[in-house]
Amino acid sequence: MVSLNKYYLWFFLLCLGLTLVAGVLAALLPQEVAGIVTALPYLLAMIFVLYKFLNDQKRAPTDQERKKMTLIYTLIFWGYNFAGVLLGVYLFSRSDPQVWQIFTASMQNTRFLSLSVIMIMLLAIPLYLITYWFYGPQAKRMAKKKFGHVE
Repeated sequence: MVSLNKYYLWFFLLCLGLTLVAGVLAALLPQEVAGIVTALPYLLAMIFVLYKFLNDQKRAPTDQERKKMTLIYTLIFWGYNFAGVLLGVYLFSRSDPQVWQIFTASMQNTRFLSLSVIMIMLLAIPLYLITYWFYGPQAKRMAKKKFGHVE
């Protein structure tokens, strides 16, 4: 099994850069369309990294690599998104301390937390399943078409 660290780094850098671009686009688009833009950085980075993996390794990921990549991509995506939320709250609370108080009060509100978790899961579960499928059967089809064999 190859080291997957470089693919995780590629995914992180691409996803972060695309998230910044998507954030600007989301601010310019109507709110109904802006929600869809949230998943695009993840999907585009995931597809690009799969192409890079296929070209580097000349094969589809093994089942073990597929499971690891799917889990780590999900953790990377949600990790930096949560870090961004905390950083944003911190930066805005420096000029207005009430921002931090409102944030901590929101985190103690059960209804708000439940709704937030539900909304996150509505995005997280499909992204996880899409990645798991894409790095499995789809990757094998791509490798077979590109290289004429599947390992």
